Amino acid sequence: MKVKGLFLLILLSVISLISASAQSAINGRIMDNYDYGVAFANVLLLNSSDSAFVKGAVTDEDGYYSLANIPTGTYLIESYMIGFSKSYSNLIRVDPGKDVQLDPIKLIEASQELEEVVIKADKPLYEMEMGKMVVNVPSSITSAGQSVIDVLEKSPGVFINRQNNTLALNGKGGVIVLMNGKRSRMPIDAVYQMLEGLNAGDIEKIEIMSVPPAKYDADGDAGFINIVMKRSEEVGTSGSVMASAGYASGPRAATSLNMSQQARKLSFYGNYSFNYVDQKQELNMYRDATTETENIRSGSEAERDPNRMTHNFQFGMDYYISDKTVIGGLVSGYNNRWNMNSITTATFDYSISEDSTVLININETNLWRHLMGNLNLQHTFKNGEMLNINLDYLTYDNSNPTTYENRYYDDQETLIREVNNRISKETPIDIWVGKVDYSMNLAKKVSMETGVKGTFTNLINDIVFEEQVGENWIIGEEFSNYADLSENILAAFATFMIKFNEKTSLNAGLRYEHTTTILNTEEEEGVVDREYGDFFPTLFFSRKINDNNLLQFSYGRRITRPTYNELAPFVLFMDPYTYTAGNANLLPTYTHSLRGDYSYKNFIFSLQYSHDNNVIFRFQPVYDPETNVMVLQTDNVDRRETLSTTITLPFHVTDWWEMQNNLSGNWQRVATRLEQGMYTRDQSGFQINTTQTFRLPGMFTIELSGFYISPTINGYFNWLSRGFVNLGIQKEFKNDGALRFACNDIFETSQMRWDSANETNFSFNGNIKFEKRIFTITYTQKFGNTKIKGVRKRSVGSAEEKRRVTN
Repeated sequence: MKVKGLFLLILLSVISLISASAQSAINGRIMDNYDYGVAFANVLLLNSSDSAFVKGAVTDEDGYYSLANIPTGTYLIESYMIGFSKSYSNLIRVDPGKDVQLDPIKLIEASQELEEVVIKADKPLYEMEMGKMVVNVPSSITSAGQSVIDVLEKSPGVFINRQNNTLALNGKGGVIVLMNGKRSRMPIDAVYQMLEGLNAGDIEKIEIMSVPPAKYDADGDAGFINIVMKRSEEVGTSGSVMASAGYASGPRAATSLNMSQQARKLSFYGNYSFNYVDQKQELNMYRDATTETENIRSGSEAERDPNRMTHNFQFGMDYYISDKTVIGGLVSGYNNRWNMNSITTATFDYSISEDSTVLININETNLWRHLMGNLNLQHTFKNGEMLNINLDYLTYDNSNPTTYENRYYDDQETLIREVNNRISKETPIDIWVGKVDYSMNLAKKVSMETGVKGTFTNLINDIVFEEQVGENWIIGEEFSNYADLSENILAAFATFMIKFNEKTSLNAGLRYEHTTTILNTEEEEGVVDREYGDFFPTLFFSRKINDNNLLQFSYGRRITRPTYNELAPFVLFMDPYTYTAGNANLLPTYTHSLRGDYSYKNFIFSLQYSHDNNVIFRFQPVYDPETNVMVLQTDNVDRRETLSTTITLPFHVTDWWEMQNNLSGNWQRVATRLEQGMYTRDQSGFQINTTQTFRLPGMFTIELSGFYISPTINGYFNWLSRGFVNLGIQKEFKNDGALRFACNDIFETSQMRWDSANETNFSFNGNIKFEKRIFTITYTQKFGNTKIKGVRKRSVGSAEEKRRVTN
């Protein structure tokens, strides 16, 4: 009843605010000599007394514009467009509460038509916007032929764990990944695999938000990473095609196609990409433990031969019912197949008992298939208010069969026995998401955005463990499990944006989320049965001191819920005495974050502090000395404090040499209670990214980049330092083509290494090397309408799309 009451209160508030939000507005149209509307013309409202800029707008596809919340006064309008001369309106008098409808303003074509304008402005690789860091992926040459994971690994404050298939931001692992503003809503390891199979060449930019605003889900204590795909917005038909080939320890290939058809009423856009990678990997794990009777040293050395084949696609359309209303549809999906054969040698040295060796042949397939459908309705009201309705359906299917052939030998290398096992894991996931947002202007400098959202998830996790006995396969009850999980999240939010003046603004929001999670197994109903509701406030303050100096402050409270796979029981063996497993007892993490940003031109300095309770850490070692079995499971750590800083230092050394440097540092304290007493650890670390870009004659560009990260805490063990150096060369052609060659990880130093903390009752260390140095060559060709011209009849269907609210 409380949830229903909250929803009703918000809806009633929206209705009352709508009725009370009538404001003065100036409406009109920009036309050419032939009385056609001019799309995307610039409209500037100027003060009549001193021509000072008051407000601006861009016309829609039919040449219409609307300027809302205009105070009483006298103004004039200036309008211009490439290929036309500037035009001005007569003086305009605005009275309180009365809208003004102007006669059309005509733009006169310039006497000399602009045959072709080539606009090329290289964006900085990193830049700061309100509450987020932006990585402009096309600005990096060495990203050609790479995956999105490779690009993220070089981004400020981002840590990629290639062993566990996870991401961390500013030393914290609760990262939520969005695709074009939409949450993928699948386990983080599946998200990782999706990003590893996605070509960096298909990405326009990456937005890193450590303190997201209230309109986004409150989930994710580390923040959001939003992957923005490329989409052409040219008139008519346009697109690009990319092909890449490379070699490291095995071949790799990638290709992608992007197309867009922009028309007057109906627009289409789509993309497809294919990625294939064949690798050779080395995984070594060692542990040393002491039982009541003897010391045991064990080691596991694996030669892995994985390959990955990924297909990604997206197709969308927008239909413009009118200049104020647009409906859209989107279908996207992927097929991601990962196959691996691994030959593992596991040795067990006992101080008293007989030593033994196990040779293990592992064959694993991990197939993820996904399909998403979205329907969207957006309507813009006369006074600038906007209604946005979204309905999404997402379905995932994960099939993860694995076979194990185990051969046991004594210390004389005599075969003792053979044991064959197989595990099948089938996990279908169905998700419905409904969302309604409404934005409005409450006063001259105050606007509001509010909305409600419902997310309804159902998951089945069916695991069957079998052991071969003779010719038959016998189900092992210990590791077999059938579980079904349902989770419903109802949310409502309101955000107020206050613009005190042209330099100072405030964004304050409050979000409420009510969560119900139920996990049942065949043996027990309600293994997890939780229902809870929480408020999540956010606050953003921005002060532009002058054109070169900007200050921003933000605060937010967030939650990180355990993923479905972490709650649902599962097992994955590395050797007969080491395996990973789920944990149904996981609790959500709650986080308070405080952040400050200062920028001087393109120089950026950020400082953030966060406090977490019930921190979720993956792959925490739990050792049983009686059986010598180590289980790597996700677990809660009582609390964590993190203080992090990021410094972005771009330098324009000469006309042909630019450098981009990013320095990240963090201090972290982890505290929890173990059997031996209170466990507290402090650690400081840093991360360095540097990119040197050299622009040479003949349209050649060279890029040299380096990365280093110091040791970091991961619960009860540490990730040790690592780094890499990449080199890229690009040749651009006048036909809008580009050829890129890259060598990544030149010195083969990008391997994961770890070691256990001294406070544990065992030693656990190892390393995994994912790849040798990688050579790739990539060619990209743009086609279609890639030129900008001043033409008489310019009608396109992307005006509303440019203003659409990201959901």
